[in-house]
Amino acid sequence: MKATLSFRALAITFFIALTVSYLLCIAADLWFGFRTLQALAPFLPGFTWPLTFSGFLVGLLWIAVCSAYSAAMIAFPYNYLVKWEQAI
Repeated sequence: MKATLSFRALAITFFIALTVSYLLCIAADLWFGFRTLQALAPFLPGFTWPLTFSGFLVGLLWIAVCSAYSAAMIAFPYNYLVKWEQAI
């Protein structure tokens, strides 16, 4: 029997991974003068640079939305296909 994917676990995993990457990008921009966040700004509407608290929170909100969307696009079709394959 094949196991199904947990949507919640997958969404949390994506959120943690993307949040760590987001924080590392902010740290690299602040400490080393990299311009990674200026490249990310089009993908995070409402995010502003130079960094403000509200811009930081908006970035985290978009990360949460993208994490849930990505988990849904992986877990639900996978679980459906596993159940469909078992029915055959």
